[in-house]
Amino acid sequence: MSSPVTAVLVAAGQGRRFGTEKLWLDFWGRPVWRWSLDTLLSLPDIRLVVTVVPPGDEERFRAALPEGAGERVQVVPGGAERTDSVVAGITALTAAGVAEDTPVLVHDAARPAATPELMVRVVAAVRAGTGAVPLVPVADSLKTLDAARMVSGAVERDSVMAAQTPQGATLRQMRAALEETHAWGRPATDEAAAMRAGGIPVRAVDGELTNRKLTEPGDDAMLRAVLAGWAHPHDAPVVAEGMRAGLGFDAHRLEAGRPMRLAGLDWPGEAAGLAGHSDGDAALHAVIDALLGAAGLGDVGTLFPPDDAQWSGADSAGLLQTTIQRLHAAGWRPASVDLVVAARRPPIAPRRDEVAARLASLCGLDATAVSVKGTTSDGLGFAGAEGVAAFAVATVVAGA
Repeated sequence: MSSPVTAVLVAAGQGRRFGTEKLWLDFWGRPVWRWSLDTLLSLPDIRLVVTVVPPGDEERFRAALPEGAGERVQVVPGGAERTDSVVAGITALTAAGVAEDTPVLVHDAARPAATPELMVRVVAAVRAGTGAVPLVPVADSLKTLDAARMVSGAVERDSVMAAQTPQGATLRQMRAALEETHAWGRPATDEAAAMRAGGIPVRAVDGELTNRKLTEPGDDAMLRAVLAGWAHPHDAPVVAEGMRAGLGFDAHRLEAGRPMRLAGLDWPGEAAGLAGHSDGDAALHAVIDALLGAAGLGDVGTLFPPDDAQWSGADSAGLLQTTIQRLHAAGWRPASVDLVVAARRPPIAPRRDEVAARLASLCGLDATAVSVKGTTSDGLGFAGAEGVAAFAVATVVAGA
C-alpha cells in the first residue's frame, strides 16, 4: 500500500488583475476552485486537502464543498500574501498530525485544468526523495526592459522554462523551506524557489501547456474550452469496419456589432456575432475538427492557422468544403454528423431543420445522416451568456 498524500489548495487570492472574484467564476457548472479541489480529491492515496481561503469566507467555501468530502477537506483562513497562505496550510497539516515524510502538493486554485496525471508525476518525484516542480517550455520571445520600458535586451528561451503548480515536497521539507525563507526575509515566488534557497534539491517534471493560470481577462475562455471535454465527455459511436469516428469542439465569444454567422447560416436580428479570425462559426469549426479527427488529418487550427492572413474573415462554409476535399484526397468521405450547439442566443430549435439541411449539403450527405441539437446550458457558464460552444461527432468511411 502506498503512503498517504496531502495537499494545500491556495484559494485566498483576491483576483486583483482579473477584476472580479475569479475563483467563483462558473466553469461548466462548478466554480474554478472546485475543479482544482475535485482533481486533488481524485488522486490515489489522498488523505487530506487543506483549502486556504480569504479570511471571513470560510463558511462560503465550506458550503460549496463536494458532497462526501467529509474529513478529507479542511477550510482555513489565509494571509495577505501567497506565502502566508501556504504557511497557514502547512500549519494545518502539521496540527492534523500528518507524518513528516508525507508528500504535500501545493496547488494554486486558479489552475483548474491541472490533470491527475500531472499531480501523480509530482507525487512520484517527492517519493523519490526530492522536491518537485512542473515546468513547460517558453514559446514566446523574452525581452528585458529598462526603467523607461524600452527594450534593453533579450533572454535566450532555451535557458528558461515556466513553472506551474502543483509543486511538492515532504511535509518536513516544505515547512523547513518556508520557515527559513520567512526567517531570513528571502523573496520566494513559489515553493520551488523557497526549497532551492533552503538547500533542498528540486526535480523538474513535465508540466502541461493546458495547465494555465486564470490571471488576465481572456484566460477564462481558453480554460473553459480546455475543461469542456471534462464537463461534457462524449463517447465516439461504435462504427463498422472501414469507418472511423472523430470528436470536435469549438467555442467563440460574442462580439457586439458583428454579424452572427453560425452553422453556415446568417442569423439576422442578433445584436452580437461571434469573434474569431474567420467568421467565428463555432458550429462548423466543431464539425471540421470532428471530420479531421476521424480521418487522422489534424485539426482546424493546423489546416487553417489563425495567424494566417488568408483566413481572416473567411466564410467557414468554404473552410468545411476545403476540409471535405482534404478528406477525399486522403481516401475518406463523410458518413454522418451529429452536432450539439450550446448557446443562449441565437435559438437553434426554430431553425434546426435548416441547419441540418445546410450541413448535409456542405458535407455531401443525405439529411438523414445529420443530427442537430441545441441547448441553452440552463444559463450557466460561458455558453449561458458570453458566447457559443459547439460539439460534434462525425464518422467517415473509406473511399472518396
